[in-house]
Amino acid sequence: GTMPAEEDELDDTDLLYEEDILRNAYSLKYWWRYIQAKRRAPPRQRNLIAERALKYLPGCYKVWHAYLNDRREQVKFRRPGDPKLDQLSRTYERALVYMHKMPRIWLDYLEFLSAQHRTTETRRAFDRALRALPITQHER
Repeated sequence: GTMPAEEDELDDTDLLYEEDILRNAYSLKYWWRYIQAKRRAPPRQRNLIAERALKYLPGCYKVWHAYLNDRREQVKFRRPGDPKLDQLSRTYERALVYMHKMPRIWLDYLEFLSAQHRTTETRRAFDRALRALPITQHER
């Protein structure tokens, strides 16, 4: 239907965050407050807020890092081949469009891929990481 599912409904405090964001859509401060306030919300709601924040702040390491960590926690007990794992791979790939100079994002992604025994993909990602990162970062 057109009505939001119960878990998607905004409560009164959400409306305050939403108003702040309407006025300051490009401000990390307001998005971060909202993200922190929703730490215990259902995953779908948390993901939606992070995705919205990233539309305005696609180059923001702080949001990407927190969001990817959250998404990794959400799929921790999934079996290889689960579509949710592929979704997360695609989210990492989107992050790396902006975060390719950030060793932490690469390392987390490589760990995520290798934990699924995706050898070829892990090797390819590793090669890309080495090309993307400045030589001084290589020993990490």
